[in-house]
Amino acid sequence: MRWRSSTKVVGVLYQGRENDELELLGGSQITGITYLEKELDEVKLVSASKFDVNTLRDATATGVLYRDQTAADVQLLAGSKIVGVLYQETSVPGLKLLRVAHTALKLVSGQAVKGLLYQQQGGADVKLLNDVSDLSTAAGQLVGFLYRDEALSQ
Repeated sequence: MRWRSSTKVVGVLYQGRENDELELLGGSQITGITYLEKELDEVKLVSASKFDVNTLRDATATGVLYRDQTAADVQLLAGSKIVGVLYQETSVPGLKLLRVAHTALKLVSGQAVKGLLYQQQGGADVKLLNDVSDLSTAAGQLVGFLYRDEALSQ
C-alpha cells in the first residue's frame, strides 16, 4: 500500500529578485522540496507526493526540485527565490498559501472570491466583474488571486 498525502502541491511562487514579477512553477513539475530543520541544523527532502504543510511551517525552505520541460535532469530552484507554496487539502476546498517570504502576500480563493475590479488596457474606467466563473472563456477558471497587504509590507 502506497502512502499519499492529503495535501497536494499546486505550485510554488518564486521571484528572481525583489522587484521582479512573481512566477509560478506548476505542481506537476515539482518532485520535492528541501528544507532546513532548525533543531537538527540539517537539510532534508520531502517528496511532493508526501507533502505535509506542517513540516514547512516549522522549517526553512531551502529549495524546490523540479523537472524542466526542456531538460531531462531535475533542476533546483534556490530557496532564496521561493515566495510561497500553493497547496490544496483534499478535505477542504480552495487553494491555500504557505508564505515562505513576503509575509504581506495574501491569497483569496474559492468561494471567498466575490468579484474582480479591473481596468482595460488604455481605459480610464474601473469595472467590476461579479461573475468570476465567466473567466473560463478567456483565461481558464479563476481559482484565486494574490494581493499584498500594504499595512503588513511596511
